[in-house]
Parts: sequence; C-alpha cells; structure tokens
Amino acid sequence: MSLIAAGQPASAQSNECAREAASIHKAESQLPRLEVAPPEDQQIVCITLETNILFVRRLTAHVSQCPRSPHARHAEAWQRAGTQYTAQFNDRRCKPAIKSYRG
Repeated sequence: MSLIAAGQPASAQSNECAREAASIHKAESQLPRLEVAPPEDQQIVCITLETNILFVRRLTAHVSQCPRSPHARHAEAWQRAGTQYTAQFNDRRCKPAIKSYRG
C-alpha cells in the first residue's frame, strides 16, 4: 500500500485517508467489548481479543499512512490496549481464528 500511496497525488491520498478513517470509525463502533464476554467461554473471549488486536493493527497501519487522521490522537492508547489484548490472548493460549487484516 505504501508504494501505491507514494505514487498517488496528495489529493488522492487524502481521499483514501478520509475513506479509511470513516471505515475505521465504523469498525471501532462495532468492536466487541471484552468486559461483556463471558469469562468462562474461552472461544468468545479469544475471538473478542483477536478482533480487537486486528483492529489495532488496522488503525496503526492507517495512522502510519495518514498521520493527520483524526484517529492519530488515539493511536497510542490503542497501541497500549493492543499490547494488553495480545498478552491476554497469549496467556489464555488462544489460537488465531480470523484471517489477518492486510493493510
């Protein structure tokens, strides 16, 4: 994506950033919440963690391509949360079940 973005005019990059920012905003509003996942249900907890980890990766990729995105101000907090989600995912011995986001 970075090679493609480098060859695009600034206005095309800006439009792409705006579209992706809107898509990320929608995805964020639909994220499953870990605090409502039944703690004893390993599968639900693992999928919830994995979904949030993949969202953090997508957000990080977006902000690296679009540093002026409205999501940039929250990227650091999301990265910290992503680190915590990853640790919990590993501690619970979860296995990846979702195809990775390919930014």
